[in-house]
Amino acid sequence: MVSAASCTPPHRIPVDSEWTFNFHTNKELQQMKRTRIIVVDDEPDARERSVELIGQDPTLEVVSECRNGEEAVHAIIKHKPDLVLLDVQMPLMNGFDVVRRIGPSRMPLTIFVTAYDKFALKAFEVNAVDYLLKPYDDARFHAAVGKAKKLAAMSTNDRLTGRLMDLVRGHLHEQNEFTETFTIRDKGRDHVVHVDDVVFLRAEGNYLCLQLKERNYLYRMTMNAVETELDPARFMRIHRSYIVNTLHIRNTRYSGNNEFIFTMANGERIVSGRSYKEQIASHLTRAETPS
Repeated sequence: MVSAASCTPPHRIPVDSEWTFNFHTNKELQQMKRTRIIVVDDEPDARERSVELIGQDPTLEVVSECRNGEEAVHAIIKHKPDLVLLDVQMPLMNGFDVVRRIGPSRMPLTIFVTAYDKFALKAFEVNAVDYLLKPYDDARFHAAVGKAKKLAAMSTNDRLTGRLMDLVRGHLHEQNEFTETFTIRDKGRDHVVHVDDVVFLRAEGNYLCLQLKERNYLYRMTMNAVETELDPARFMRIHRSYIVNTLHIRNTRYSGNNEFIFTMANGERIVSGRSYKEQIASHLTRAETPS
């Protein structure tokens, strides 16, 4: 891992740059809370350049460098950074998958970085987090990081959650044909429920109970049918009558006798079916083991 302290001296700063440095005494720097950053990119040169640019600002600190999505997920959970510089295109698990695995509500401030302009996201042009298109110059990099620093200082993470969720949904919609919404007719009105908001699904005859954190809906479909339409990376069948959203699992405990106990985000506890032990164990192992 390359530390920020070993970076080369700062480049000359253009006069008309959107960003500026404030120089501080050593005592002031010790008292200042640094913005803690994780750099995620599968290209070593790209990671090295990001770390070098971060090293030009004494108020920034690199806490981890990651080569892929799996490393990023573990680093984010371990270090709880203020900001993540996240490459979009990576093998096995891309940047959008990282957001989905961590959960948009728990994701730190994020600047997406990519060489592909097809991933340009208008949602990140409204003074929230930013989007860097390679190749970018030093001023553009520092402008993006500066924007993220201001947002972190303003404690606006909650305002970003919806934009991250919309981003993940949009990407998944483009990449596959899994169901992303349920449209439910209730009291003469249509309600659109996004699958990421569903904590778990429970079979009730020829209907499904879609359990959200605050309420539930009945939806006419069988459990076997809906299982084929849900993304297996997000949803796991744990019982003949239950499918759980892995984003909303708070705790999992093996209770013996081939059964797991899942505590969900809404507080409900679900005991798995014994015949599902192997597939549950396999899913949990994949989720916890770094690549």
